[in-house]
Amino acid sequence: MAFTRILQRTTFLRALAPLAPFRNAFHSSSWQQKSSVVQWGYNSKKLKVFDSNAVIPEGPDKTWIAAGASHRLIALSGEDEAGILGEGMNHSGQLGNGAKNDESTFSAIDTAGMSILGLACGREHSMLLTQGEEADGQLPTTKTILFGFGNSMYGQLGLGGSKDTLIQELTGHNVAGFVFEPSPTSVQLPDPTENVVQVVCGLDHTVLRTDQSNLYSMGWGADGQLGLGPESSSDRSLPTLIERLSYKANGKELGRVKYISSSTDFTLALLENNEVWIWGNAEYGQCMVNKKIDRILEPMHIPHPIPESEVVSSVAAGGTFGLLLTESGKVYTCGYGALGLGPEKTHILMPEQITALSGIRKIVASTDYAAAINDKGELFTWGTCGQTGRLGHGDFEHRFVPQRVVMPQEASGKVRVHDVALGQDGALAIVEYD
Repeated sequence: MAFTRILQRTTFLRALAPLAPFRNAFHSSSWQQKSSVVQWGYNSKKLKVFDSNAVIPEGPDKTWIAAGASHRLIALSGEDEAGILGEGMNHSGQLGNGAKNDESTFSAIDTAGMSILGLACGREHSMLLTQGEEADGQLPTTKTILFGFGNSMYGQLGLGGSKDTLIQELTGHNVAGFVFEPSPTSVQLPDPTENVVQVVCGLDHTVLRTDQSNLYSMGWGADGQLGLGPESSSDRSLPTLIERLSYKANGKELGRVKYISSSTDFTLALLENNEVWIWGNAEYGQCMVNKKIDRILEPMHIPHPIPESEVVSSVAAGGTFGLLLTESGKVYTCGYGALGLGPEKTHILMPEQITALSGIRKIVASTDYAAAINDKGELFTWGTCGQTGRLGHGDFEHRFVPQRVVMPQEASGKVRVHDVALGQDGALAIVEYD
């Protein structure tokens, strides 16, 4: 399948004509491709494989994946195929195909001429980070362009509309209390000289990190997930500076933020000096300070909560728990749920090591479950499952300790997992195999 080049503007991207269902449109006739995307969950026990020559596991044209509550996106950036493939619910336009659908559907968005730098999904909204061409289409540019599409009831797209505006909807129709944008639309930062370099989504909010080490947030703020200060828990419909950690404001004295993580209603930030900060909901003790805090309205420093000999290299924010990854490949967990520590230990207020994991290079968390990839390319998941199948083990059972996910390609050769994205009800992984 090849994408047809269409008109592009920095204000929006256009959807392609409707294509065949996801499982057919993304299928290659040859099994001997080296990479594929594997999907599981969404009320199914089966793992589904999507093969394509365009799936690239790493490098500047790498394939990006993201998953929301009931939708998922795959971003292709190769020379022959460039676009965003989407599948799932689209009743808020979260697939970005210019329409709304009340049933699960398939869509594709053309991004030819653009490099994909990031992809993120919230409950019913999506964010796409790109780097494109100059206006004349001739010269490359270092300017990044952030697009938002889907539900913006709380202002989570950062386009100026929300349930509180009660004004003309962004597509030109009068509404009251519900705002959505079904086509990818560019998000403007207050300072046009800044470039977004990372975007993460909670359920109904979005957090941005820029090349000038500033943080912006928009969307639902009732639990402090926007991090705007002790006097602010209201929603924001435009990117708003998180002053406590932004380099242009109070954050200059603290150091630069190098990574952020969010999935539900709190955010973890990792600074270049390896300090960990948190804001948002902390009622389950996921704040790692030996107590529960109902909500943290402004970023709060977490004093080094693990052995002094360990250096934090990454963080992952779930719903009721948080994860820390160390340079030595160890994983620590804190909060409430199926934490990976066994069925007898489901609530802790200080981080403890998940001893079943070692040699870990990547951690990811969602509302009620988590995943880790080790240096061998093996993927492990743990958490609650319900009737979603989101853990990827071929059943609906919970896992209180990490268990390796067996990929379908293992039946015929060696497999290496490069990336994983967790949504509330299902997941995607980029898999390379012999």
